[in-house]
Amino acid sequence: MIIAMLSVSISPILVESILQNQNLKHSGSGSSISIALAFWRMSIGAILLWIYSIFQKQKTISDKNRNYSIISGFFLALHFYFFFEAIRLSTIANATFLGTLAPIFTLIFEIFLLKRKISFKIIIPLIIIIFGSAILVFDEFDFSTDKTIGNLFAILCSFWFGVCFIISDRVRKTEGTINYSRILYTSSALTLFIISLCYNVNLFTFTYENIFLVILLGVVPNIFGHNLLYYSVKYISPTIVSCIPLGEPIIASILAYFIFNQFISQYVIFGGSIIIIGLFFLI
Repeated sequence: MIIAMLSVSISPILVESILQNQNLKHSGSGSSISIALAFWRMSIGAILLWIYSIFQKQKTISDKNRNYSIISGFFLALHFYFFFEAIRLSTIANATFLGTLAPIFTLIFEIFLLKRKISFKIIIPLIIIIFGSAILVFDEFDFSTDKTIGNLFAILCSFWFGVCFIISDRVRKTEGTINYSRILYTSSALTLFIISLCYNVNLFTFTYENIFLVILLGVVPNIFGHNLLYYSVKYISPTIVSCIPLGEPIIASILAYFIFNQFISQYVIFGGSIIIIGLFFLI
């Protein structure tokens, strides 16, 4: 889960780099590249897992779990599209904080949908983590003009991710990580491809200097990030697993300081410390 947290934290940095390289930050035409980025991230992840399956044979997945995986891929596609749009329209701080609120939704799903009893040993650290996250982005949070839409997109992307984790929890009880993930990513890529057709998006819109960054986006946050989260969800509550990406704002803010020269305030240091304490007690 620690490796997963480090890996997913690279995602907003890669997206920000691509948007800045192509001068699409806060640009209306940038919505097309959000779809293209989400499509290639899912496609590259799916291709790598299907290639891996050629050399490492996987058990046949049941029809019911295949259908669940396809549905989960649909929601994952919505998650990434809304997340990349949030980064484009808002700030990294806003997008990473509001985009990692999935534990709130998974907690609600577990209590009211799955009828599970949730221990205060989970709820209290979760409150601490959310509080620390709010402090972390306090001085950068902005609801002005287009940032408001970006923030709403980030909240919605958390909701879709929460739904995806609940389905993952069900499928992973009997299926392997590779079996689930390769269908998940394939379904997600196909969903994004359909979206690209509806909006007449050019999926090959990247400059040559961004191709390597797009490949990294498909490899690191997917294979070493999400795959490890889906592996963990078989053994740990989806609410706990979905809390791990909440460490993303800390790492993303630190990386943004060195790469984009974005100032690290006392809020980031104080809020980040609280998040780490919360994650420690949660795990």
